[in-house]
Amino acid sequence: MLARGLLLVVLVAILFPGAAGVASAHAGGLSSSSSEPRVLGIDPPVPGLDLRVVEFGARMRLDNGTGAPVVVEPLPGSQLSGLPTVAPGARAYWTDPRITMAAAGPRPDGDRVGWAIPLRVGDQVVTVRGEQHWPAPPSAALWWGAALTALVLPAAAGLIGAGRRWGRMVLASATGVVLLAHLVHVLGSAVVPEDRNIVAMVLSAAGYALLGWPLGAFGMVLTLRGRPAGPLLCCAAGGLFAIVIAPVDAFTLVDAVVPFAWGASLDRVLVALTLGGGLGVAAAGVALLRRGTVREEPAV
Repeated sequence: MLARGLLLVVLVAILFPGAAGVASAHAGGLSSSSSEPRVLGIDPPVPGLDLRVVEFGARMRLDNGTGAPVVVEPLPGSQLSGLPTVAPGARAYWTDPRITMAAAGPRPDGDRVGWAIPLRVGDQVVTVRGEQHWPAPPSAALWWGAALTALVLPAAAGLIGAGRRWGRMVLASATGVVLLAHLVHVLGSAVVPEDRNIVAMVLSAAGYALLGWPLGAFGMVLTLRGRPAGPLLCCAAGGLFAIVIAPVDAFTLVDAVVPFAWGASLDRVLVALTLGGGLGVAAAGVALLRRGTVREEPAV
């Protein structure tokens, strides 16, 4: 049974290498970043023209409340297409290359670098001025320590409690925590994109978690019922989340800007639980598989 458990975890890691790309649990292609853009002003001011940064810096949003079309001008000499022309009363989203270039540069002295986006409002030339800001990064030691703690606790409990009823309860509970953490992570990421279908965003963010969630849920039920397949499924689910799904989100633990609707710190907790907890569940599952059938606790 141990060999089967180890084989299943290895197969999960080998057969689904593309999951990291598909299962990026930040929906709509969003990812964490070390910097974020800010709009400082519009020069000259135009009544009814509103331009702001949305989706944690991923895109710009322009609301045209003027009576003229608004054209987002390309870079000088560029043939770049895809920059919008916004009709009166309309709204447009786009990723601006000037902001992308500012974000791609090294962290500057003062943690800020300016950028400008030229617009044409009817016949009037307008400039949107802003800056790229690098906030202080989180403590990498703190969050990697949290992930390590999430690994050690279920793994140690699984080793000590292997062959006992409370050991399988710990395994099932730890599996449930990993599943719930990743589900909340997906939901909090899926609501960030402003103009996307929420169901499509959940599916996009979930990726191979659509396999991992039911795999872990069945494993929890079977483990609590004392079935030998339960720890095997928990082990496979933990390996899938920790080895295949969660690593793509590991930068959340060290980046300052996280595209998550309910706060960066909460998202880091969820990623640490998924990444470290998944490994801990896999280790605890292997320990229960090695001990085989759960023995009865002695009567007191």
